[in-house]
Amino acid sequence: MEQNNSGKGFGIVSLVTGILSIVSIEFIIISIVFAIISIIFGVIGIKKGNKGLSKAGLILGIVSLSITFLLFLFLEVLDVSIFTIPTWYQ
Repeated sequence: MEQNNSGKGFGIVSLVTGILSIVSIEFIIISIVFAIISIIFGVIGIKKGNKGLSKAGLILGIVSLSITFLLFLFLEVLDVSIFTIPTWYQ
């Protein structure tokens, strides 16, 4: 029996970059770059025939991109600081 490994490399790259995007979520730009790479390679891997690893990397990339977007929204756009002491506590 012959195994079909045509999309396995894309799936592995997608999964690894998806994990890196979750790990580096505190660095917004780096996390976005890893998430986009994970999504691109995940889609390519699914089209090549490797469903498992590619789908996991694609999901990690999408989750990381949405968490990073929400983090950016709260910290930059709404100017919310999570490390300040409230005025009522002082």
